[in-house]
Amino acid sequence: MEFDFEIYRFFFAFLCGYFITVSGSLSQLMSNNSIASPSTLGMDGGAVLFVIFSQFFSLGLGEYISSNHISFIMFSLFTLVLIFSFFGKSKKIFAELSMNQIILFGLAFNLFVGAIFSVIQFLFMAMNFEFPSSLWFGSLKEYEVSSLYIFATAFIVTKLILLKLVDKFEVLNLGSSFAYGLGVNVAKVQKMALILSFFLTGLVITYFGVFSFLGLIFPHILRSFKVFKTNMNYELIYGPYLTALIFGIVDQVCYQFDFHGAELPVGMVSSVFGAMFLIVLVLKEKLYKR
Repeated sequence: MEFDFEIYRFFFAFLCGYFITVSGSLSQLMSNNSIASPSTLGMDGGAVLFVIFSQFFSLGLGEYISSNHISFIMFSLFTLVLIFSFFGKSKKIFAELSMNQIILFGLAFNLFVGAIFSVIQFLFMAMNFEFPSSLWFGSLKEYEVSSLYIFATAFIVTKLILLKLVDKFEVLNLGSSFAYGLGVNVAKVQKMALILSFFLTGLVITYFGVFSFLGLIFPHILRSFKVFKTNMNYELIYGPYLTALIFGIVDQVCYQFDFHGAELPVGMVSSVFGAMFLIVLVLKEKLYKR
């Protein structure tokens, strides 16, 4: 069997793995919950909505700009609105919600988006329009080299933000009260971390679809190594490179082996194993509390 390696695809997979890991680590750190992730916090559903909405705009603009770019632009504009709202008058609304309530809301929101997805898919099929039915199973099959500039820029900006805030994340990891005592603006740091997590999740989904539960799994993979388990700085600064490499390799494996001529989406693999991993984690947490 001949091994066919696509270098650009590997770069995209590597960056997606990096973004997913950072997003997952920040979600768990900010919620102080080991089973939290962009998926359980509803971030996946939020990004998927913009991909669905972009399909309507692409019907008229498809010859000028791809639907992926349209959904990314819409998502980026929404992120800007979210930034202003997070640091504005609406902050009291978020302060009144416990993290358990946010996780419950996130799960319910993802189910709601799934229902909308089904309805719109039916309408598109009835009108004989093309619909991204593979969105829930992310794949890097249809990458565009021109998008690499966007991903590279996001990588640089993310790295700079992490280097600037990682010490505050480390303090916050020891407890909110401890961080308050050291003069850390906990609410501001939490909001910045969640916005960054949301944006990175949306960036990956708007271009390649949903890679379910990887944001949950990757941080736990890192913490299985002692060096990352005991050092939040290492987990956020160096750890994502390891899981990004793993994701790049897994995607290449999916690319090499097809099923009756069809490529196995790496997002489908993550959905199956991720769901099983979540069940194991929940049972482990329950047994540990006993």
